[in-house]
Amino acid sequence: MAEKRIYNIGKVRYNAELSERFLFPFPQLNYLTAGAVFDRMTLITSATDSGKTTLTSQIVCEAIRQGYKVCAYLGEDGSEEASNRFYRQVTPYSPDKYIRAVYKQNGKDTNIREWKLSEEEWNKAHDFFDDNLFLFNIKLRHNVGELLAAFDEGREQGCKVFVVDNFENVEYAGENENKNFKDIAIALRDYAVINKVHIIAVAHLRKMEREVIIPDINDVKGSSAVANTAKNVLVLLRLDKIDKSAREYKRLTRLVEGNGYNIGECDSVILVEKTKGNKLGAVGLKYDSRTNAYTEAYRKYADAEDRVLSPYAKASIKDATIDDLTEIDDDGDMPF
Repeated sequence: MAEKRIYNIGKVRYNAELSERFLFPFPQLNYLTAGAVFDRMTLITSATDSGKTTLTSQIVCEAIRQGYKVCAYLGEDGSEEASNRFYRQVTPYSPDKYIRAVYKQNGKDTNIREWKLSEEEWNKAHDFFDDNLFLFNIKLRHNVGELLAAFDEGREQGCKVFVVDNFENVEYAGENENKNFKDIAIALRDYAVINKVHIIAVAHLRKMEREVIIPDINDVKGSSAVANTAKNVLVLLRLDKIDKSAREYKRLTRLVEGNGYNIGECDSVILVEKTKGNKLGAVGLKYDSRTNAYTEAYRKYADAEDRVLSPYAKASIKDATIDDLTEIDDDGDMPF
C-alpha cells in the first residue's frame, strides 16, 4: 500500500516524554543546543587544521560513555591513526599511563616526540571501544550509496550515532560541487530523520579572499543547503591561528566574555551559530596535547540553567570547582 501524501495533525497523540538524545562533552554546549537529539544532524565546521576531527572524535567518545554505539566514516584516517586518537581521548593523563615516545633514525634519537599509551592502558581503551565503535572500510568506494549501506550495517549492530568526516571525501557524480554537497547533506539529513539517529557531519569553510575571524553558516563550503539541513551548526575557532590585532578579534573577545569565559584562558572556541536548542552562544575550550582532547575552560556560570553536564564528562572538567557542576535536574526548568 502506497504511503499517503498528507496526514491529519489531529491524529497526533499527546506525549509528555522528551525526545531521546545524548549529551556533548561540555556543559555549556549542552545548554545551548539542548544536547544531540536523535533524528537530527549536527554540522561541525572550521578552517583547515583547526581541530574539527579532534572535536568530532571526542563527541563520539562521550556518546559511547553514555551507552550509544557509533558508526563512523573517517575518510582521512587509517585504523591505527583513528585508534591512537580515540584511545588517548578516553584515557586521562597520568605519568604511569602515557609514554613520551622518541623517534629514532639510524639508531639515534631525533627531536621528534609523540605521546603514546602504555600497553596496559591501550588494552583498556581497546575494550572500551570494542563492539561500540564501527569504522567505514576505506577500501570501498567513498560514495553516498556505499556510505548509507555501511550505516545500515551499523544500525544492525545497534548504532544510533553516525559520523561523516568529512564532506569533501565523499565521492559524487557531476561537476557542480555546490549541488553535490547539497545532495549529500540532504541524503544524510533524511537518513537521520527516517531512522531516528543522530548524524555528526564535518565540513570545511569556503576559501575566501577576505580574512574572516568569525565565520557564519554562509561561509560553509558548498551551497547554503549544507548548513540549512543541520539542526545544529558548530563553528570551531583555534585561537592561536587568529590575528589578535584584527578589529574583528575584539568582537570575538566580547562574544566569548559575554558567555562567561576569559578568552585569554581559552585555546579554542565553539560558536553555536544555528540550533533548535535554547540559544546561540560560545563555548570556551582548553586543549591537552597529551590526551589530544578538549575540556571546557573555566566559566563563571550565569545561572543554574547553564549547568547541564553529562555525568560521564564530570571527571574531565579540570578547571571548574565542584560547586560549578551539578547533575541534570528534573524540575522542569532544564532543557531535558
